[in-house]
Amino acid sequence: RIMAHHSSLPYTPGSPVTEEEVLAAQKGWGDGLVQIATTYDQKGYDAAKAAAEAVIDGGYGYQIAPVLFKPTLTTGEQTFRTTREGALSYFVGGNEKYPNDGGFALKGWRKCEVDNAAIYINGNTGTTVGNVILTDKDGNVTVVDKTWTFLKDADGKMRIMAHHSSLPYLPASTSVLSEDEVLAAQKGWGDALVDIATTFDTKGLPAAKKLAGEIIDAAYAYQYGPVLFKPTLATGDQTFRTTREGALAYFVGDDAKYPNDGGFALKGWRDVKIENSAVRIDGNTAQTMGWVIITDKDGNVTKVDKTWTFFKDAEGAVRIVSHHSSLPYTPAPAPAAAPAPAAVASAPSAPVAQTITTTIAVETSVAFGAGLVVGGLVGHFW
Repeated sequence: RIMAHHSSLPYTPGSPVTEEEVLAAQKGWGDGLVQIATTYDQKGYDAAKAAAEAVIDGGYGYQIAPVLFKPTLTTGEQTFRTTREGALSYFVGGNEKYPNDGGFALKGWRKCEVDNAAIYINGNTGTTVGNVILTDKDGNVTVVDKTWTFLKDADGKMRIMAHHSSLPYLPASTSVLSEDEVLAAQKGWGDALVDIATTFDTKGLPAAKKLAGEIIDAAYAYQYGPVLFKPTLATGDQTFRTTREGALAYFVGDDAKYPNDGGFALKGWRDVKIENSAVRIDGNTAQTMGWVIITDKDGNVTKVDKTWTFFKDAEGAVRIVSHHSSLPYTPAPAPAAAPAPAAVASAPSAPVAQTITTTIAVETSVAFGAGLVVGGLVGHFW
């Protein structure tokens, strides 16, 4: 009789990772990001999404286990993308479950460089920390802090099992805002509104929407957190636009999630003037309150009450962190004055018959004026 029986495949130790494999995996990630962006620009969204799926399935380890992925531009309950669906949404958007995803991989990237601070290798895993420097098609450069952990799987393929990405920490600016900088930021906002409107009239909605997105990124502080934006013509549950998506919808519309937005910036504006009631500066922040007078291409003028709070960041950029706009209050017309009551003069001393006749005439007139039945009253005197 069998008293003991142990059976197993021979143990095959995992193949150790080399530094060259780690560097090649990093390069593959960067090349994949550029490929997605280029495909989007040349072939459209569907082709870019397919490219992103191939990059994720080939470069990440979601088929092995949840991936510890913290993207650069995620927040709240959707900060961590441990599922393939969440990762795909971050890279290309288009998923209503993730309404704040604009598609990080669709931002026109053309070059990706990796500058490692250190690489740690332990058996079949390699962990790196350093900077990734991304350049877009317009030459704009974005630097992010990045940590990756790569795993060499049983097939010898390098897969990302952990990926933490963040914008570099920027200490609070110690420079004080000047009034000239505040006035320049206000003028920049007004000029940008006119630019969006003019672009819409001359080049159409896609060009105006692209420009509006660039202006929001440059002038508002959504990259630092929610912006306290209350637009003029927003109402109900969508009154406050604390996200970039909500701000963009208000300015140019074209978003099914915001069905009441007609595109405030598309109304043919041609001139913006600002009349400040006061400007208050406190260190690297400033508040302004006053009127904004906007003129459209037909000469129609719109006047709004506006309060802004500007913040000067560590790079010296002046950004809007609070923006409240409303139509001026119009008081209701004063109610018409009530008519004075009819005066009844005391009759002079006269014979009794004359007094009775005068009283009947007055009471009858008042009663008919009030729409009352007077027969009983007259009968009483008679």
